Amino acid sequence: MEYFADKTHVTPEERAEFQAFLDAGYADVVRQHTPGPGVYTYWDYTQLRFPKKQGMRIDFALASPALAARVTGASIDREERKGKGASDHAPVLVDLAD
Repeated sequence: MEYFADKTHVTPEERAEFQAFLDAGYADVVRQHTPGPGVYTYWDYTQLRFPKKQGMRIDFALASPALAARVTGASIDREERKGKGASDHAPVLVDLAD
């Protein structure tokens, strides 16, 4: 995380704005279903961050309380990030009950 200090998505202002969504009642459904460290959605290609497992989580799935209650699973698909020509972001997957 030191590499990203004072860069996008980690400034106090950006963190405060994100926290405002959570304080308003929106749920970070990926975090609820995949707790712990190392839950990233972005890895810088120029610094070879993916093989070093040094990333950032900058792609989110926020849900209202009603929608969050329907979430049965959520994850980040790291496999899609592997291989030649892959995006520097991994897909965020959310499963919903009917």
